Amino acid sequence: MQRDDQLRAFVAVGGNLGDRLATLRSAVHMLGHDHPAELRVVGVSPIYETRPIGPSVEPFFNAVVELRTRCAPRVVLDRLLAIEVRHGRQRGRRWDARTLDLDLLLMLRPTPPGWVALTVREDGLQLPHPGLAQRDFVLVPLADLVGDEPVVDGRSPASWLAALAEGERTILRRVDEGLDGGELREGAQPGCGTP
Repeated sequence: MQRDDQLRAFVAVGGNLGDRLATLRSAVHMLGHDHPAELRVVGVSPIYETRPIGPSVEPFFNAVVELRTRCAPRVVLDRLLAIEVRHGRQRGRRWDARTLDLDLLLMLRPTPPGWVALTVREDGLQLPHPGLAQRDFVLVPLADLVGDEPVVDGRSPASWLAALAEGERTILRRVDEGLDGGELREGAQPGCGTP
């Protein structure tokens, strides 16, 4: 059931160190259970194995999670960063290997007859996420969740994906196992407490 004051938040989940599947499953579980009054997981894309960009060697697992929330983008980002730390994330060089990477890709607010993306430009937080439209490893799983809905600068993820050159694509395969484990929760509508 949709509430008029809820935002849709899309979070990229990825990692390429350790047990990638277990780490991503744990992160999705935490997203839905650590702050149940603030965040509710309503959709989880399939997982894709992707080649790394930059100095990392090991392939990544990547997916996108859709949340409902009444929280401000900064509060959502703070929740994501805390989950990364709990999974041993250490920030080093850009594009380096990591146990877990949670990126707040985009937040949408209801505007009849549909949804419109929030634009945020703050220190450490930009929405929509910079580079979103140039990364197949988020566009494909985002399209799995929103279909042809125009959520990225008035265009669908599939239309942005079609514009990517073959050399910019990173997806190796779709992974058979899923992330949600049947745990998507119905029920109470999320609010937002103090960060």
